[in-house]
Amino acid sequence: MGQSIMLLRYSIASALLFIMASTGQASTISIPSYDVSTTGIDSNPFQVSVIQDASRALTIDEIASGRIEGTLTSSRFYLKSTDVNYWFVFTLENTSSQSVNRVIRFDEPFTEHASLYYRQGESWHELSAGLAVPIKERRVYNRNPVFPVRLDPGETKTVYLKLQSNYGRLTIGLYCEKPEIFLNWELLQTACYLFYFGAASALIIYNLFLFFALNERLYLYYVLHGLSYIVWVFLYSGFDLYLGIGKNLHYGLNPVTNFVLIFLILFTRRLLQTEVNFPNIDKILIGIAIAALLLGIASFSDIYYYQYLTFLGLSAYLFFMFLGVYAVLKRVTLSGYYLLSMVLYFSGIILLALLLMDLVNYSLFARYLYMPGSLAELTIFSLALAYRVKLLQNQNTAFQQQLIETERKAKARLEAQVAERTEELRQANVKLERMAMKDGLTGLANRRFLDERLRYEWQRLKREQGVLAVILCDIDYFKRFNDYYGHQGGDECLIKVAQAIQSSLQRPGDLCGRYGGEEFLILLPNTDIQGAAITAERIRSAVEALRIKHLESDIAAYVTLSLGVATASPHEGRSAEHLVSVADEALYRAKDQGRNQVVLMSPRPKVEKFPPSHGSATATVSRGGGASYS
Repeated sequence: MGQSIMLLRYSIASALLFIMASTGQASTISIPSYDVSTTGIDSNPFQVSVIQDASRALTIDEIASGRIEGTLTSSRFYLKSTDVNYWFVFTLENTSSQSVNRVIRFDEPFTEHASLYYRQGESWHELSAGLAVPIKERRVYNRNPVFPVRLDPGETKTVYLKLQSNYGRLTIGLYCEKPEIFLNWELLQTACYLFYFGAASALIIYNLFLFFALNERLYLYYVLHGLSYIVWVFLYSGFDLYLGIGKNLHYGLNPVTNFVLIFLILFTRRLLQTEVNFPNIDKILIGIAIAALLLGIASFSDIYYYQYLTFLGLSAYLFFMFLGVYAVLKRVTLSGYYLLSMVLYFSGIILLALLLMDLVNYSLFARYLYMPGSLAELTIFSLALAYRVKLLQNQNTAFQQQLIETERKAKARLEAQVAERTEELRQANVKLERMAMKDGLTGLANRRFLDERLRYEWQRLKREQGVLAVILCDIDYFKRFNDYYGHQGGDECLIKVAQAIQSSLQRPGDLCGRYGGEEFLILLPNTDIQGAAITAERIRSAVEALRIKHLESDIAAYVTLSLGVATASPHEGRSAEHLVSVADEALYRAKDQGRNQVVLMSPRPKVEKFPPSHGSATATVSRGGGASYS
């Protein structure tokens, strides 16, 4: 059903494109252009052209064709729907005589897909970010979608940004700035978040001790409310992505926001004794808590429903403000503390909700007021609860100082333990990372590391237009060897052969690893077919020179190798996997043609055989690229 809908959307989009092309209709909105030779785009927000793709099927070529009409809008944009791909288009110009680097970024982490495109020669250069892309795989290691762009002297680039979010009805801002400005802002923002997390955690720990000392549920509700709020801020700010959390877990954790509201309701009911003082209001509070719980369950099953929490939160916090004023007028005990703590806190939450619904203009004050408001709420509630302790239990100042000292020692001990555990974990991770890259028997690179290095070298040489050679070698009749000499003898043979292969490599960039049971793969970056042939023959001769007895071999009385060699230029369009398969075919031919020999192949069907000479073989490679053995 879902595929049918996507096919229908794509058909509609294609039909519209055909009609627009046949009638000669083109975009009447010019693409905004900005000179960024000395700075980024100074005006913020700035004008961009936006195209809303309701079919979610348009490609970058269709968007850039000029046949789809866009509209000019602000770079501070309101995402109305989760079922639309938003395309933002603008042009950057470098009128200076020097290359410039600029950073294009979105200022919120909650996008599902965020991609940047610009022309690079005849093809499109693409960078991807967003929740669908793990943070370690992004070009810039940042919780928000961030894209680096370089402009050569006099260069002009039209930038296309595709955006889609599973969080509906939210605002997001687009920036283009110098890298140092971006870094300074990121450092400042991170420092503010860390200060908030530290201060809020200290207040929660303080009241957690009060709960343990007094066994009063009021303090438990307060701690759970504050803890839920910190977790929500952690998720909303995107800092959870630095922990390696994927998008599914990120979405699954979002319903914690509903617990912020639920625990606040439980705390309010117990602090103001609404069940006794305001029975009708108490029923409304219970209804809001049930609605929050149901919405949390729905959000857990489908993140689409998370957007409705904004509406529930706005109405709920307005009701809390009304309750605070009403309780003060009724002279309820501690209602003054409640109202005072809620003024700034609720103002920040309500302002953020209005901002998310695009009902107020964006500003740093409106965007981040909820954090100092939360600290004010936690601080004032802490004072209110301390005063309640005095009213109910008449505790003296000495006891309070003891609690503070206990908290300080606990925090210091906790920090020391965290530092100790962090160092232990770091060392363990380093050891595991090293172990994960090596084969346990031979000490060479393992299959996993070989595959990663192969992809890395392929992409690097593709950019540098270099050449990559691979050698795939196999011990002749190793199964017979293993059966005759036993597994221990087989393991010793593998170790000696591995050492011989490793000692035959002469360049630091060459890599040898165990590819299978008795198979070895050698990667030779920037090596042509003649150089690879010489290396392969050197390896074959080195193993032959070991004179490891092999009475079960049909071709020699000692262990020998068959080797397949292949080279390719990554920029010619083939894949690294294809190169290995060609080397595997060459190895097969070496075995089929008598073993203990080197067979060369290229991706084109051309085969050369290098049989071993009697005694020790030598190889020579001419400048013309020919190879011969004697």
